[in-house]
Amino acid sequence: MKISDIHTHILYGIDDGAYNCEMSMELIRMEYEQGVRDIFLTNHSYGVEWQPEDYHSRFNTIRALVREKYPDLSLYKGCEVLCNQNRMSELIERIRTNELPSLNGTKYVLMEFNPHATRGMAEMSYCLKYALEEDFIPVIAHAERYKAIYDDPLEDLRSLKEMGCMVQINLYSVEQDRGFVGGGSRKELANLFLYNRLVDFVGTDTHRVNYKSPEAAIGAAVIRARYDEEYADQVLYKNAEKYLIR
Repeated sequence: MKISDIHTHILYGIDDGAYNCEMSMELIRMEYEQGVRDIFLTNHSYGVEWQPEDYHSRFNTIRALVREKYPDLSLYKGCEVLCNQNRMSELIERIRTNELPSLNGTKYVLMEFNPHATRGMAEMSYCLKYALEEDFIPVIAHAERYKAIYDDPLEDLRSLKEMGCMVQINLYSVEQDRGFVGGGSRKELANLFLYNRLVDFVGTDTHRVNYKSPEAAIGAAVIRARYDEEYADQVLYKNAEKYLIR
């Protein structure tokens, strides 16, 4: 069961993800054993901004180890860009100069929002539209986590997709609620978005062995059981291959 994981914090020592190289490799082993064959190392943008040289050098270190141990597993650069209206000009410039890497150097950028700080759909839409106007395509990170931002989750996400955005959900959210964030259930929204064919990509949002450890297989199995093969393949890996891995 092939999976492309476009959202992880596996790269060590950059943010609140893996602590060291050994933990990075253990997380990669866990992902590999669950069928993941493409992993995007998308640390939080604040970490990459603070230490861009470390991000790139540690990526090269991990990639060399992975090529030796798992020759059929591919790693790609990226970062999870925390968006707010006041910083969009600066963030886009940093993406353009690769200080904040897009997903595998493409025009697709993983973008997240703080449910407790973003000022509703007005600010979220502004940020995403700004990126689109600058010729980047936003991939909305863990779209199931923004109940506090949406006015109407289904209609709002449909509108964002029509605007040109793409959508990623976390695989664990398909089967686990993991509490309530911003006043809404992650599981409820993840499945609502899947049912309405609004999801383009999946991720694990993996952080550490003992915190947000990789959980890919369970959610992927549910998607395969509930949906037709074509849609399941698109969500689990084919869209990533088509748009991000070319």
